[in-house]
Amino acid sequence: MPFLTSAIAYVSGVPEPTLRLLVTLGLAYPIARVYNQMYIRGKGPVVSAATVTERNLFILLAGLALALFFSGSSIYHSLLTVCASYGFLYLNERFMPNNRFYGAAAVWGFNAVYLLAGYYITATDDYDVTWTMPQCILCLRLMGFGFDYYDGATSIVKVEGPEPTKKAEETTDHTTTLRPTEQTKPPNQLPLSFALDTPLASLPDFSQVLAYCYFPSAFLVGPQFSFSLYRRWLASSPLQEGSAVAQEEAEKDQMRYVFRCLGLAVVYLAIQQGVGGNYPTSYLLTDEFASLCFLRRIWIFIITGKFVYNKYIGVWMLTEGACAYFGISYDGEDSRGNRLFGGLANALPAIYETATSIDHIIGSFNINTNLWVKYYVFKRLRFLGNKQLSQFGALGFLAIWHGFHINYFTTFFCEFAVTHCEAVLRKRLLPCVQTYTSKNALALAAWKVVAWVTCNVALHYCVIQFDLLKLSKAWVAYKNVYFVGHIILFAIFALDAFVLKRPVRTPKEKVK
Repeated sequence: MPFLTSAIAYVSGVPEPTLRLLVTLGLAYPIARVYNQMYIRGKGPVVSAATVTERNLFILLAGLALALFFSGSSIYHSLLTVCASYGFLYLNERFMPNNRFYGAAAVWGFNAVYLLAGYYITATDDYDVTWTMPQCILCLRLMGFGFDYYDGATSIVKVEGPEPTKKAEETTDHTTTLRPTEQTKPPNQLPLSFALDTPLASLPDFSQVLAYCYFPSAFLVGPQFSFSLYRRWLASSPLQEGSAVAQEEAEKDQMRYVFRCLGLAVVYLAIQQGVGGNYPTSYLLTDEFASLCFLRRIWIFIITGKFVYNKYIGVWMLTEGACAYFGISYDGEDSRGNRLFGGLANALPAIYETATSIDHIIGSFNINTNLWVKYYVFKRLRFLGNKQLSQFGALGFLAIWHGFHINYFTTFFCEFAVTHCEAVLRKRLLPCVQTYTSKNALALAAWKVVAWVTCNVALHYCVIQFDLLKLSKAWVAYKNVYFVGHIILFAIFALDAFVLKRPVRTPKEKVK
């Protein structure tokens, strides 16, 4: 509903779609406060079935209201896909209860086609904040839900009652199943968003599925999490356990985490608005940029790539704070008894900003989407018999999930190539470097600085094409810096494969 935010956008200078996005995310905070006052604070740890129903209805109505505010009449797209997806699974349950493959396949196929059709119809040469933004989040959520329904029929072990999560045990009032592939993995290694009980023994009520899809702090930009986590959260109040003093301390821990996330979000978004606006990727296509000296072009190129990532972290921190306020990201206690609320963190700024490896970046950026792809795509491609092929397939899925622009595919291919290039460098350099870093703290610090610079330069160099969308635009931008990153990448692979290739030693013949 642009008419509600257009005046503020005009005064502030922030584009109206962007402002509407931020306002929608911000409104999740007062909704979370009302939810806590109505259903959590002072209510005790025991949750009745009637209360579960009331909680679910509150989440459903609040989520629909926010979706209507953001999308307006375009909300029918998400409503249609949720209803159709549930309908496929319901028909499967009704007529083919012993074979859930067809229902899950229909959910995947329908949501993929609908999202890609939306991309095709609404595509422009720039990023547009339209109904396809929450739709891409919903697409993964429904696909995962379809697989969870499918896995519920193929899982071997069934359990009743309490299920271990990442760092704490919570009680549930439903029957669930365990992933066969997770039977030997310790519970403390499992992520909160997709724990070992995600398979669904039976099809849940439609009202709960609808509320799950429209969760107020997660329907727009994530994070992704399983339906089982949502159902556990509805039926529990772990922060109300213990004495009044313990409950008060739990609330303080929660609010500290909420304000931490909110503060980081404000910092990132303020820097993005105040500084990042001076480094648009469009500037890399101009004659003015091309006329600068080479080193200055490289510096601006890398800084521009930095701000492409920066905006995502700010938005994710905003949603993480709201999830923590609802309490759905509660992740047990640490060794000192402090309550943890980072179970649905989608970004880890401290790790991201100090990363010295691409693996650190992958583990600290868009975390829950990466986990989703790991559980629902990468692991299910094991039939290919090759880990690299599975990784390539998962990256291909991520690329098409973003849309049809060719630069999505080239970006993820670059990520694939850079990851393997880093492995080559680690194999070649670490044996030599460790001789010095293991004995000298200054040498170790210098090596970490070099690794940090290299990691960030490679990452920000590659992401420029993601923001430019069109291959022709990316070509101009990279040509203005002489494709220096591509040349270095190619040179490293060539040196490893041909010049530095170690000869195969053959046993010497015995002298008679």
